[in-house]
Amino acid sequence: MSNRTQNVGQRAELEKERIARQGKQLAGSVPKTRLTPLKIYLLAYNVISAALWANLLYITVSFLLTGKPGASNPSSYLTRLASLHPVGRKAISYMPFLAGKSFLSGSYNYKNLGWLTKWTQTLAVLEVVHAALGWVRSPILTTASQVASRVYTVWGVVEAVPKTHSNPLFTTMLLAWSLTEVIRYTYYATSLLGIKIRALDWLRYTTFLPLYPLGAASEAFISFSTLPPISKLLPDWLIAKIPTNWGRALLWNMTKSGVKSKVGATREWGAVDFWRLGLFLVWWPSLYVLYTYMLKQRKRVLGTGKVVGRINKAN
Repeated sequence: MSNRTQNVGQRAELEKERIARQGKQLAGSVPKTRLTPLKIYLLAYNVISAALWANLLYITVSFLLTGKPGASNPSSYLTRLASLHPVGRKAISYMPFLAGKSFLSGSYNYKNLGWLTKWTQTLAVLEVVHAALGWVRSPILTTASQVASRVYTVWGVVEAVPKTHSNPLFTTMLLAWSLTEVIRYTYYATSLLGIKIRALDWLRYTTFLPLYPLGAASEAFISFSTLPPISKLLPDWLIAKIPTNWGRALLWNMTKSGVKSKVGATREWGAVDFWRLGLFLVWWPSLYVLYTYMLKQRKRVLGTGKVVGRINKAN
């Protein structure tokens, strides 16, 4: 009897240990979601930012889906670019919005969208502060360059040159920005709460494939569209050697060559214009570096079918 009692007691102890181990494993698998004051602040920042960008996305989509009475017809940029080739001219005849039929142009003044955009984007300066203080794990230089690029676009280009308010590229830029940011800030907010949503992981690391080039190209070309004619920078003998269809016409038409000063002369190049041209040239290698980085991140996160090392951060 004593042996049987002893065996029963041992089995009971082993069962207790097994249950205890299972409890520890379950506890370890549950993310720690203790909300410290810093985490509460970062959570509030991400939730507010997601809501602000969601509002911009709603207004932008509303602009695209509804009529725009009084919208100007300034999208000659797209028309000129498309008309450089016979295929483009034929496309315009079948797709009138390419010719500027108020499809993309005029969103800046629609429901105060331009004013809301510049201040919502300016709020992102706090992300540089977060990185500098070590509150998030984002590299400060990468964060600062990305934020500076957008802040420069809204204040140094769009606000500085009112003609861009009716540029269709403002609409495409904002559409790409708002879609990206709603997903990004929502992703960070759920990460701070320890919540994993596979669909959100997929959106975070997939939607950038079309949206990042669309947004970055819109930023670059809306800045480029403010420049005087590039033909003024080239000697006559070089211009004469450029093929007409895709060369010489491109120099005239890719910029706002029709901009006139008060005295009627074509606007000359200034220091700000050279600065914008320099940034335009730098844009493309920068886009390549950041895009390939995001491709690597996508492979790391989605390639194995699970999320690896999700980081709670605010930008």
